[in-house]
Amino acid sequence: MVRGLSESCARRAAKYDESAEFPYESFDALRKSGYLGLTVPVELGGLGGDLRDLVVTQERLAAGCASTALTVNMHLSMAGQLARNWRTTPNEAAERMLRDIAGGDVVLGGATAEPGHPLVRSTGSRASRVDGGFVVSGLKTFGTGSAVMTHMTSMAVHEEHPGGPRLLVFRIPIDAAGVEILAGTWNTSGMRATRSENIALRDVFVPDEAVLLAFPVGSLDGNLLQNLWGWSMPTFGAVYLGVAVGAFEHCLADVRRRGWEARPFVRTTITECTLLVESARAVLRQTAEEVMGNDLWTRMTIQQGMSRVVLAKVLATNHAVAVVDRVVQLVGSAALRAGSVYDRALRDVRAGTMHPYSNADAHELISATCLGIQVAEEHPPLRPALADPSDPLTTS
Repeated sequence: MVRGLSESCARRAAKYDESAEFPYESFDALRKSGYLGLTVPVELGGLGGDLRDLVVTQERLAAGCASTALTVNMHLSMAGQLARNWRTTPNEAAERMLRDIAGGDVVLGGATAEPGHPLVRSTGSRASRVDGGFVVSGLKTFGTGSAVMTHMTSMAVHEEHPGGPRLLVFRIPIDAAGVEILAGTWNTSGMRATRSENIALRDVFVPDEAVLLAFPVGSLDGNLLQNLWGWSMPTFGAVYLGVAVGAFEHCLADVRRRGWEARPFVRTTITECTLLVESARAVLRQTAEEVMGNDLWTRMTIQQGMSRVVLAKVLATNHAVAVVDRVVQLVGSAALRAGSVYDRALRDVRAGTMHPYSNADAHELISATCLGIQVAEEHPPLRPALADPSDPLTTS
């Protein structure tokens, strides 16, 4: 399925990149195929995939169109988190949403990032307690999926919590009163067609039942590792690796067309690219196994688990940049033609090094973990082990 989707998205990618328009046609193709339900359990109408499937399929989709893949990645990873939590502790509200996701009626997106708060351990948005919930105000950046999402996940600080300031993670409908997508704020050189517009929250009511997580500001939360970080880091890495794989596959075709197969530099470059791609794939897939097997929070400290998933993302994204740079050197000046596969890859792949966890933040976390330096207070997850959502026989 995803190979066909990747090929069809690839045929439209240059058009959407040049115009910086959201790839509605490509996203509709994902919906019609059932791909939006990839990480929904089979008995709820989905395809029954999990994180191990997602790192494979998202790489292939991104090889065709990076912007389409990155947008749907937000949705699929969040749907997978919801499915796993539902499998562990079933409830009717989650079941209804998962069925709507499988039917293509619900599209999940995220708007958590803010300038000065890159690690999703703090935020400038504020939540005030009211009857039945909270009133939230703030400004979010990088609202990937804002063009198509029906529900958004976001964050705000409840400073008046009796136990100290708490970071609230919540999900609300995108059409909730006070939510405004600020059209025209996305103007970038890479990932242009994602249309990741800023989103303003102006006195938005968030009911208590919409709050997914709450933990002390600045802490390392085990629930966040199980959900957001555990699913997003490997799949972000897979998307950016897919950008590089797409460019590399075009490069191999160009080499054959030019009759350059016997050139020493060509062979050296191809070998280097292959080693970079395959080592990144191995780490991503191993990390996905560790997330699905609960190893990152049962066999490790929360910081060690965080460092592990961040390492997978950083290794994959940096290897992706290295592959694209080598491909461009090999192809030569033709790779600089505006709108070419190589031109898009050069611009798109570099977003990976800045996408949280950025290289700078990741290096601080990984090095501190290796040296035994505790970076923040840890909080264990509410449930030490989560069920496998791809197993229809598992009920608890």
